[in-house]
Amino acid sequence: MFTEEQIERGFWYWNMLNDFPPESITKPDEYEGQSKVNIACTQRLDLTAGEQKKLVRDWIDYLPSCKNIEMLWFTTHTPQQLFDSVCRLENLVGLKVKWSNIKSLDNLSALRKLRYLGIGSSSQVQSILPLTEMTQLQVLFIENFKRITDFSPLVTLKDLRFLSIEGGMYTKQKVDTFEPISELSNLIHFSAVMISCPDKRIDPILKLKKLKALKWFRTLPTEDIDRLKSELPNLKYFPGRYSQEI
Repeated sequence: MFTEEQIERGFWYWNMLNDFPPESITKPDEYEGQSKVNIACTQRLDLTAGEQKKLVRDWIDYLPSCKNIEMLWFTTHTPQQLFDSVCRLENLVGLKVKWSNIKSLDNLSALRKLRYLGIGSSSQVQSILPLTEMTQLQVLFIENFKRITDFSPLVTLKDLRFLSIEGGMYTKQKVDTFEPISELSNLIHFSAVMISCPDKRIDPILKLKKLKALKWFRTLPTEDIDRLKSELPNLKYFPGRYSQEI
């Protein structure tokens, strides 16, 4: 189901050679009914402000009719109304947002077939509680949710295989504790980079016996690497593996 490259680098790792994502389109009339779509309809320097607003409005109105879409990427900024429009695509299996000003995730609950979700830098998201209803998720990537520090609600997502909780390029994501993550026993990939967390122990991670790839927010001492080797028999991709001999 998941490629070795995805297990090592993360599910949403770009692989243009494999059409993941496909070439972007800008206007609704460029959509030809394909199941995998990459939309880049904002941040257009060639449009006036009025033309840009109209283009986004055209997509908001048009997207709910695109019933064939199963995998969707937004590779430019995503406003709330556009995000809410996507949440009417009942056949959507995967959604990746590069960055946004989304405040509410409430409408995600309508996407009962969604298994792969990635929400890039979105510092205005006010609550992750809507995610707790999406127990079918296998992949969850969230980045720079500045208003959130308690990620314990995610323990309801027992079917998760991939989980990434990351900070932005210049801002660390605050996390109260990683202890709840130990309950997600099906994880094979866990990424926690650009993180500020008072508890730096790896003990919660040692309970993830199926884990194959780990990215950690700090350099681990030799004794912690040894513990990972000893207690996680399936772990293949260690934190810091490019800078130290494993």
